Amino acid sequence: MNKSIKLISMSALLAAMIIVLTTFIKIPIGNGYIHMGDSIIYLASCLLPLPYAAIVAAISGAMSDALGGFAVFILPTVLIKALITIPFSSKNEKILTKRNAIMVIPAGVITVAGYFAACLFIYDWTGAIIGLLGDTIQAIVSAVAFLLVSAALDKVKLKQTLLPNG
Repeated sequence: MNKSIKLISMSALLAAMIIVLTTFIKIPIGNGYIHMGDSIIYLASCLLPLPYAAIVAAISGAMSDALGGFAVFILPTVLIKALITIPFSSKNEKILTKRNAIMVIPAGVITVAGYFAACLFIYDWTGAIIGLLGDTIQAIVSAVAFLLVSAALDKVKLKQTLLPNG
């Protein structure tokens, strides 16, 4: 199969997973919610080249906000979700490399700081501070889920099977 067709197909599949795991499977907390979508954004960042991963993250995050009743966050989400793909690398045979395991930290910081700034603009100081706890929990849950899922997917050699030769 043509490499660009593989990348587009994988991008569409990952975007659909992100939307479902963000919009429909969530736990409300503070002025937001906890979801597994960010862990799939991290996964997409380890499977896809950066431009594809950033586009998948931005579009699926925006669609999740629109579908989930958080349209006011669409613009910040586009920026934040695209930015959290940058620390990860897709250039290894494995998903869970030492680098990608460590990169959940800057991705989490980008998430928390980005949504703090967005809440500060959308709400006020009180709303932004209330959002800090939920966003921090969200970042931790996403990091743990990514580490567990990527370790399991590496055991079955998912990356080598789905995307042979890069």
